[in-house]
Amino acid sequence: MFLEIAYVAAGSLAVSPFLPDKKMSHKKKLNIIFRRTGFMRELRDLYGNLKPKPPRFNGVNKTDRYTDYIYSIPLGLTLSENLDKSIIEAFDQPVKVTSVGGRLHIRFYPEDLPEKIPYVEVPKKSGWRIPVGASLDGWIYHNFEKIPHMTVAGTTRFGKTVFLKTTLTYLTENQSEDVRFHIIDMKGGLEFGPYEKMKQVVKVGSDVGEAAELLENIKKDIERKMRYFKRKGYNNIVNTPIKTRNFIIVDEAAQLTPDKHTDPEVKKIMGKCQSNLSEIARVSGALGYRLIFCTQYPTGDTLPRQVKQNADGKISFRLPTGTASRVAIDENGAEYLPNPGRAIYRTHERDIVQVPMLEDDEMKRRLKPFITEEKAVVESGRSSNKNVSGAEGDNIMEFGYD
Repeated sequence: MFLEIAYVAAGSLAVSPFLPDKKMSHKKKLNIIFRRTGFMRELRDLYGNLKPKPPRFNGVNKTDRYTDYIYSIPLGLTLSENLDKSIIEAFDQPVKVTSVGGRLHIRFYPEDLPEKIPYVEVPKKSGWRIPVGASLDGWIYHNFEKIPHMTVAGTTRFGKTVFLKTTLTYLTENQSEDVRFHIIDMKGGLEFGPYEKMKQVVKVGSDVGEAAELLENIKKDIERKMRYFKRKGYNNIVNTPIKTRNFIIVDEAAQLTPDKHTDPEVKKIMGKCQSNLSEIARVSGALGYRLIFCTQYPTGDTLPRQVKQNADGKISFRLPTGTASRVAIDENGAEYLPNPGRAIYRTHERDIVQVPMLEDDEMKRRLKPFITEEKAVVESGRSSNKNVSGAEGDNIMEFGYD
């Protein structure tokens, strides 16, 4: 790393007369970056020779939020990570680079996101959407009806568990009658155990054995629900009268991954957990199950392939390496996130967001009305067999655990 830095510094001194000047216009700076990164089109001169030229400039769009420089993307070229990074690092203000419909948009913002956004500032939305965070272009929401499963990665104390708590609180406050939570809290239940008496929480598993039991019961419930859907002719819960959605939250999923020192019997149980999680990710989305799978350090072992492939929503907070970032969100960048709560949200698009901060005391205050000694729908023991949503005859039971 030192040699690389020293080399860059020496190179910078050698070519400093040719570096973009801070007083230079954005357009001129961008043309220099295009040339140095090879993002150029080719035009023939008067003699028929091909000459490289900057991309065609299509104008500037100014709004109250940003100034957008728009270019045509030369045929055969795509927006690369090298070009993106070069543009972002060349300016001393927030920049967002995107490509849409053959156009390159380079958007400049007057100020960066704040380092902390209180939960109370989150705008309320209807449906099964949750706030991912505030971006430079406004609030970003994840719609679980369109993207049923999500993975979340991030090192400790950078916002992963806060995001889960925000999700639990937001869904409970906005969908209190129809949301159900199945939670695997591999921190010994310290984070989510206090909320197990909420009527919306079916079960909190706090160790490997409890996680295995919880997942096995969910798998049986999925099989039962699948038979019900076939009998009714349903193919997706979104198109049925059923209102209930079951959220499976897995916090610190790496604790379900065995290593070479793991007891053989425990390793077998962990393997079953991994298998059930993969099966849940593969088949349960259309049945109304939404998996939120979280891991501190994503690898091929801690983030199962089936889970990643079937989770089209990906969030990453700060990660220690570019390798971990690529596993989590299929690109570098999470290793550079500057502060707790800052995250990259990936679907078919990419956004950098500041996740809202929900303090533990505020969470307890907000969820206190939902905590009860006797759960209204999901009782201790086996299922209560109570209809919970939809038209009469088009409901299925909510499931409890032995």
